[in-house]
Amino acid sequence: MGVDHSTASDLAVDLVHVMKKLTALRHHKPAQSDGIESSAYPLLVALQCGPCRVSALAGQIHSDASTVSRQVAHLVSRDLVEKAPDPDDGRAQMVQLTPPGEELVDKVLQRRGEWMQKLLTDWTAKDVKAFNAYLRRFNDDLAAELTRLIDQPTHGKEQS
Repeated sequence: MGVDHSTASDLAVDLVHVMKKLTALRHHKPAQSDGIESSAYPLLVALQCGPCRVSALAGQIHSDASTVSRQVAHLVSRDLVEKAPDPDDGRAQMVQLTPPGEELVDKVLQRRGEWMQKLLTDWTAKDVKAFNAYLRRFNDDLAAELTRLIDQPTHGKEQS
């Protein structure tokens, strides 16, 4: 059974409020001492799963390859990621975390975990688990919708 329009509209409004608060929190949090732009963190976290090509990394974080390539160049200059030849295609390069990059990702995830723990301190364990399950389900639905939109033949083109 689907959700009724009124409830869906309420959820959409609530989601806008959540996104605005997250943006405001990002602007008000203390500056991090690592000197890395916040837009690079999804890239670093994605590389925790292992080496990949820049194009694959761009797909994972839903960004364009040229932007990710610039971010990778900056992270290489900071010794947080490194490039290596692709073992399957010597013409291509893979990017992977360096030990300092792995250490930074661990620290970031630790800080985020502590922040969430503090934020949800008044929640019961049962409520947190339920919220996490619903959030993952919602994220999966968003990913499926994104894939559907990207795969449409008219994606990025005006219809005649």
